[in-house]
Amino acid sequence: MRIEKSVVNQILDFLNYHETDIHLLGGYFDNVYEISSEVPMIIKIFNKMFDSEEEILSEIEWTQYLKANGVSVTIPKLINGESYVNNLTDNLFFVAYEKAKGVHIDPCGEDWNDKLFRQWGMGMGRMHFLSKMYKGKYKRPEWNEHKIYQVNMNSLDSKIEEKWEKYLQAIKSMSCSKELYEIIHGDLHHHNFLYNNNEITYIDFGDSEFNWFAYDIAIAIYHASQIIKDKSERDKFASQFFESFIEGYSKENSVGEIVKHVDFFINFRHVYSFVYHHHFLQIDQLNRQQMKYLEEMKQTIVNQDTYLGKSLV
Repeated sequence: MRIEKSVVNQILDFLNYHETDIHLLGGYFDNVYEISSEVPMIIKIFNKMFDSEEEILSEIEWTQYLKANGVSVTIPKLINGESYVNNLTDNLFFVAYEKAKGVHIDPCGEDWNDKLFRQWGMGMGRMHFLSKMYKGKYKRPEWNEHKIYQVNMNSLDSKIEEKWEKYLQAIKSMSCSKELYEIIHGDLHHHNFLYNNNEITYIDFGDSEFNWFAYDIAIAIYHASQIIKDKSERDKFASQFFESFIEGYSKENSVGEIVKHVDFFINFRHVYSFVYHHHFLQIDQLNRQQMKYLEEMKQTIVNQDTYLGKSLV
């Protein structure tokens, strides 16, 4: 989704800021901006073709519930005391969020350690525990409502398509009991929280949905492990990370049967990530390094049965 300059200017006029006050932060579709001011804010632009107002309101309602129950999350701002959803055009609207204090964690820094992994796990465990009691006005989507499950898979390598279908069949047979399946964050890797004075603030709940708790845990493990290129070192790190993460998680939510599916979902996430990038990135605009990354992902999926060389559970 390409955001025209005229749309950005419209937001600035709406909020009474100048062009020099705003800059692009990123987002998967380059739709996230920051307005620098005495009280800085984050602006997310949405297209109704992909995100309905009701979906965004359900995300807002969910994060407000988490905030009210002790989870440190970013929440939206009412503009002019009226609405969280601010219409720009027939298709576009934006939501303004308070900017949380903190920075993205550096995996090469001294704070990337077992203490952080336990905190991270505790935060996720708290979310999962609270989700079992949540009754919102606006419903979050079910996992299989995601657009990735509606796309044509014929353009994929046949082996990847075959693995994808096997994973989906296995997932559909899993229990949806309340102890295993409720609302998850859906993308809680290390780029989706901010760290400040030993405290974590969780951000970007756009992928939150009804899904298996084990998948949320697997996402954190998968993306944290991706940083390490050497396979044996990656496997060693994944075990260390998992142990600390689950130690924290179990302080807030019962682990029970959840962990039995973590290895499965780590492997699924690897295939999911490739399929997502393959279908939703503009391949012709990728640089050489990005193309190499996708090709390496493809080869590991085709030639390996598992992402990690060992089971964590």
